Amino acid sequence: MDYLLERVKDHIYVVAVWDAEWNSYNNAYLIQEEAGLTVVDSCKEEHVVFLQHALNKIGKTSDDVKLMLVTHGHEDHVGGAALFTKARKVIHADETLPVASSISGKILDRGTIGGYEYTRVGYHSPGSVIFFHRPTRTLFTGDFLCFFGDPLSDGGLVSKGDDLRQAWIEYLQGGGVAKLDLPVFLNGLRIMQEYDPDVMCTGHGGVLVGDLDGFLEELITIGDKDK
Repeated sequence: MDYLLERVKDHIYVVAVWDAEWNSYNNAYLIQEEAGLTVVDSCKEEHVVFLQHALNKIGKTSDDVKLMLVTHGHEDHVGGAALFTKARKVIHADETLPVASSISGKILDRGTIGGYEYTRVGYHSPGSVIFFHRPTRTLFTGDFLCFFGDPLSDGGLVSKGDDLRQAWIEYLQGGGVAKLDLPVFLNGLRIMQEYDPDVMCTGHGGVLVGDLDGFLEELITIGDKDK
């Protein structure tokens, strides 16, 4: 299995590429809009062939991509950026990019771009950003909260993912987030809550749907006790 392509909601698709080197799914997202396609993240450079194949399966090409939103600058999120030659590509100003990167647009801590609201949450990297598509109540979290190296939920790639949620709860209870990082992490969770998402598109593995407020509230409660 090289990659999975599934509809998340309306005209939003997840591309989950299996990365045998890192033993994880690396996710990118394709959103069909009147003005053209928006892409959120782009996996590794060697995953470009899967992105091209996924675009073709929904009847599009890389030239249809007009906007690329980057959650942070790690190689598994920016590696395929050069594929999108017609797109405006943006990333937070605090992120470090490869020298030859085609991403030149800079965003700051909070704002709106192309109909997507965004806020810097940090924690995973200095300029980690989450993006929110209000019309579909879809939140793109990057690696601020993701399922790196985890198997997919019993419910599949796009699901409520009760088993994945429980794994994150146990990870936090077990001290997975260092005490020094907890204030930034908890602040990010509260920002996510403010958006009131219905769908959580993560940087790796499962996409969660349904009752996200309860999940975030439980994480916040656990984190507050551990501070």
